[in-house]
Amino acid sequence: MKEAPDRVGPMKQTDHSSMTIRDVAHAAGVGVGTVSRVLNDGLHVSPGTRERVLTAIRQLEFRPNAQARRILRRHAGMVCFLLSNRDFLHSFHARILQGVETYASVLKQNVVFAAVHYNAGTRSNRIQLPPILSERGWVDGLILAGTTYPNFLRRIESFHIPFVAFGNNVVGLNGRNRFDQVRFDDATAECEATRYLVEQGHRSIAFVGDTSSAWIQQRYIGYVAAMRASRLKLMPLCRPHGSSYSDYGNWAAPRLVARRPRPTAIVAANDEIAYGLWRSLRRSGIRVPDEVSLVGFDDREEALLMDPQLTTVRVHKEEIGRDLMKLLLDKLRQPGSRFIKHVVPTELVIRGTVKRLSAG
Repeated sequence: MKEAPDRVGPMKQTDHSSMTIRDVAHAAGVGVGTVSRVLNDGLHVSPGTRERVLTAIRQLEFRPNAQARRILRRHAGMVCFLLSNRDFLHSFHARILQGVETYASVLKQNVVFAAVHYNAGTRSNRIQLPPILSERGWVDGLILAGTTYPNFLRRIESFHIPFVAFGNNVVGLNGRNRFDQVRFDDATAECEATRYLVEQGHRSIAFVGDTSSAWIQQRYIGYVAAMRASRLKLMPLCRPHGSSYSDYGNWAAPRLVARRPRPTAIVAANDEIAYGLWRSLRRSGIRVPDEVSLVGFDDREEALLMDPQLTTVRVHKEEIGRDLMKLLLDKLRQPGSRFIKHVVPTELVIRGTVKRLSAG
C-alpha cells in the first residue's frame, strides 16, 4: 500500500486575492492563532505544523502583508532609503535616491523613503525610528544617507538589519569605519581643483567654507595639501556662520574683497557657497572671472544658473545611489562578508569661471 501524502485541505479553483487567514487555517488543519504565529515568526509551533501552514500559504497564494511575502520568498523585496537629520529631501540626496531607485527598478526591488531626526548626543536606545522599522520583516535592508552619527549606527546594529551608508556624511567615528559604504574622496577632489587654479597661474587662492562640517573639513584638507605642495600661503575663511550655504557665500564675499592682497581665485567648499559668492561679487561690480576666478564643488543646479557657468568638481550622485543599492543587495546575498568601502571617482568640470593668469 502506498503511503498517503500529507493532507493539506481541498484546493478549490477560486480567486486567490480573496483568500483570508481563516482559509489558510482551514487548509492546513490548524487554528487561526497558529497561522498568525507562523506569519510572525512566533515560538511554540512545531516544524511539521509550520511546514503545513507554509505549504497552504503557497498553494492558496495568500498575500496578507509584507511579512507573509518575506516568509514565502525569504525576503520582503523592499529596502528603505533612510535620510537622517534633513528637514527636506536635499537635491544632492534626491539624486542619490534617484540612482538607488533606477537600479532597484531594473531588479524589481521596491524602495521606500523614510526620515529620522536626532542629535549626536542622544542615547542610541532613545532614538525614535520610523514606523516602518518598528516591525521586523517589512524591509530587507537600509541605505543610510543624510548626516549619520555613531549613536544611530549603534541603534541600527542592535536591530540586526543589514545596512550600507553614504560614507561621506557619516561623522564622528574617528576612523573606525566598520560598515559597508559608498563614498567619494572629498580631499583628493578639492586638491585637484586647487591645483588646477595654480596651473592657471593663480597664487593668491582663498578657501571659503564652514569647516565645522566634516565633509567641508575634508575639502579644506585637500586645499591645504595643494597650496603647501606649491608653497603658497593659505587664505582660509572657515568661521562658522549660522546660515544657509548661499548666505554663507554672501557673507564671505565682502570679507574676501577687503583682504590685502585680494585673492585672484576662490575655492568654494560647495556650489551653493560659490553661487552666494558670485551673486554678492556681481552686486559689488566685481566680475567673475575677469577680476576673480571661482571654483565650486558638487556640480549642482546652481553651477548652471551662473553666468558664466561654474567650474566645479562633479560628484556622480546617481552612480553613488546605484552602487549603494548594488552593495546592499550583495550584502543580503552574502551576509557576514568583509566590510566594503567603495570610492566613486569625481571629475573636475571646466566651464567659464576661471581665468588663466600669466605664470609670473
